[in-house]
Amino acid sequence: MAVSAVRGMHDLYGDELRQWIAVEVRIKNVLGQFGYNEIRTPVLEKVEVFSHTVGQDTDIVEKQMYTVSDVGDECLVLRPEGTASFVRAVVEHQLLQSSDPGRYFYYLPMFRHERPQKGRLRQFHQFGIELIQDSSPEGDAEIVGLVDHLFREARFDAYEVKINSIGCENCRPSYREKLKSFFKSTLGSLCEQCQKRFERSVLRILDCKNESCKKIVESAPLITGHLCNDCQTHHQNFKKRLGQIGVSFVEDPHIVRGLDYYCRTAFEFVSGVLGAQSAVAAGGRYDGIASRFGAKPFPAVGVAIGMERLMMGLEQKGVLKTLKSGPVYYFAALGDKAFESLYGLADKLKKEGVWVEMNYEKNKSLKSQLKQADRCGARFVLIVGDDEIASGQGLLKEMQSGNQISLHLADLQQDLMRRAIVVP
Repeated sequence: MAVSAVRGMHDLYGDELRQWIAVEVRIKNVLGQFGYNEIRTPVLEKVEVFSHTVGQDTDIVEKQMYTVSDVGDECLVLRPEGTASFVRAVVEHQLLQSSDPGRYFYYLPMFRHERPQKGRLRQFHQFGIELIQDSSPEGDAEIVGLVDHLFREARFDAYEVKINSIGCENCRPSYREKLKSFFKSTLGSLCEQCQKRFERSVLRILDCKNESCKKIVESAPLITGHLCNDCQTHHQNFKKRLGQIGVSFVEDPHIVRGLDYYCRTAFEFVSGVLGAQSAVAAGGRYDGIASRFGAKPFPAVGVAIGMERLMMGLEQKGVLKTLKSGPVYYFAALGDKAFESLYGLADKLKKEGVWVEMNYEKNKSLKSQLKQADRCGARFVLIVGDDEIASGQGLLKEMQSGNQISLHLADLQQDLMRRAIVVP
């Protein structure tokens, strides 16, 4: 019986995985520089973690969560997003009282049962970056500026930053009523999903991707004209700080985010090279989410970065070709004496952190070993045979240029270590 991976879930291996790891390392280095500490939450959570925070009427809770087990009255699900799990951990472990400064990140797989397509999988990976105990617009700007910086460190520049304010519990109710009054006369022209949203969460109509709905939304009242004084001041200062740290942005009053827990600042990083799934990162402020766990609310702002979409963008921009990695050295041993000489040396270099490949099948021809070195992407091939053992000189070939030089076998380890360090 042929067995394949679950639809919408992707195996990572070989060059693709090495490219992922190269990007992951760059992102984690930037997060460390900004003082963010890693946190890891379980893949399984109680369903209430999401139904009480993300929203009962969202697509995630209604039809996208994977239910894994019903144990008595306890329903368990595979984690569909990261923020709710993170806040659950903050509340449960009293991280608000921690000596850490309130900066956290996680890099985890998420699971949603939806129709797989390019840029949208059933198992996908996200970097989540969260700043808690900070209610300032400067905190919002820090998160947006951090994502802007780490994208550039990853050599991805094909994106636009869109921002909005979606108000707070003081000014949003009146705006919601104005929206309901506006959409009531066009209700029959809205898509089926938006007709449901009309009663449950009318703001989400603004974010509908249906073309007929988008045309109607163009004439809808804008939230920016209904913000309270505090929200207006917060948004103005947020924009000011973005300008100070050199982040270019455009205001988009239709960005509302699809989850119930957002307030005030909302933003997206969108890329034209990704097609329909254009958002590569998105987030905003979620000050009141802890109250949904029965805890005292605390201010927080965060962002989720989709790794699959970021890697798609890097591929479109040609960056992934430069991230292709391979061994520094391939040892081509010709004869038993050469094999004995190089086997121990390969082990020593590996323990010093130098990637070395060597074929353990003896008596392979030089031609076949050079082909193998080329297939695995080795930068150099060290050729040693009986003649080289007798003369005390090995031959080092640079694969890209074809240039060859002789090396003294007596100083081989030091020489190869030195060359490995300077290779770009």
